[in-house]
Amino acid sequence: MLVAPLKQARSGFTLAEVAITLVIVGMTLLWVLEGLNNAKMTAAHTHNAKIAAELAMQTLGEVEAGLYWDEIDDTGLAGNYAEEGYETFVWEIVLGDEAFFDSTMDDQEGTLAFDSWKYQRELEEGRDEDSDEDEEDVEEPYEKVKIRVTFPQYTEQTAEVVLERWIPWKQVYGQDEEEEAEAEAAEDESE
Repeated sequence: MLVAPLKQARSGFTLAEVAITLVIVGMTLLWVLEGLNNAKMTAAHTHNAKIAAELAMQTLGEVEAGLYWDEIDDTGLAGNYAEEGYETFVWEIVLGDEAFFDSTMDDQEGTLAFDSWKYQRELEEGRDEDSDEDEEDVEEPYEKVKIRVTFPQYTEQTAEVVLERWIPWKQVYGQDEEEEAEAEAAEDESE
């Protein structure tokens, strides 16, 4: 009597099952890595925004302390934070109701480019247009000071922080020499 060998139960996966599993795992890994990359870019943007806000507060404090009396004029002031170790962070201050100038990105290096000559030309052009008007400058007790700090852009979110503070007029522009002499004379008389 011949007995046919029993077929053994087959164990394992077919090639099609393995391929489908690999595709599913691969797509899941891609989505996870994309999510991690987006989280990293958002964290970098948030970090830069926090630093920009702190630097803007520092600069507003310096304006309020009178450190820019000689440099500041009716249209504003600009610079960067290279001395503080943030070379790619650029700031611009405008006074009153003045608007910020447009900034441009340097595509080759991916850093913010600031053309100081362009800024000066635009200031001079703005003064020429304003000279035609016969408006008197009236000294107000406070001056609105706005600062914009621009930093490298990693995401689609805006790469700038804008703060505004009302600062006493004399702290922004300083006192005239005549006013200082009058204040000292009044102080001497009171003693």
